[in-house]
Amino acid sequence: MALISLSELEARLGRSLTAAESSSFTLLNTALQAMVEKQIGSSLEAVSPSTRYYDGGTQHIAIDPCTDITSISYASDDYVADPAWEDDDFTAEPINKTLKTMIRTRYGKSYKAMNNIAVTAKFSIAGDVNTQNIVKSAMLEALVSEIGNTDNVSKESIEGYSVEYLSEQTKDSLAVIKFLFPSI
Repeated sequence: MALISLSELEARLGRSLTAAESSSFTLLNTALQAMVEKQIGSSLEAVSPSTRYYDGGTQHIAIDPCTDITSISYASDDYVADPAWEDDDFTAEPINKTLKTMIRTRYGKSYKAMNNIAVTAKFSIAGDVNTQNIVKSAMLEALVSEIGNTDNVSKESIEGYSVEYLSEQTKDSLAVIKFLFPSI
């Protein structure tokens, strides 16, 4: 299921899509959502809790955007979690926001190792309605600028390898996402 529906795009445009636009909508919408999810490192839709691993050795551990952190623990080299950290061992930050992007250890640096911090959470922005609405609006504007507009496609092709770029208008529409997630 996609974050944006055909009816939402039509409402934003103020008209129904043509047959050609409707046929390209699914592809454009899926590609745009995949691009944004890859950029921010989290899903745009509701997900089940999963575990991701991060490098230790610092007091501030940057994590992928998530909600509902259920456990944080050290992990061994074969990714077996040691006992979970207690709630007073860390803070999930930013404290006053639903969407968390950092773990701060309360008592100095965490143990230094690669992929030794196991974080179990819902790696999705779906739990933060405000952030999800901002991202959705930016994606709708990007779709509006791309749907049915064939003169803004830039393409580079060299010996069978080709790359297609977003239009400047689409890039401008998506700039708000980089503002929300400055580490991307």
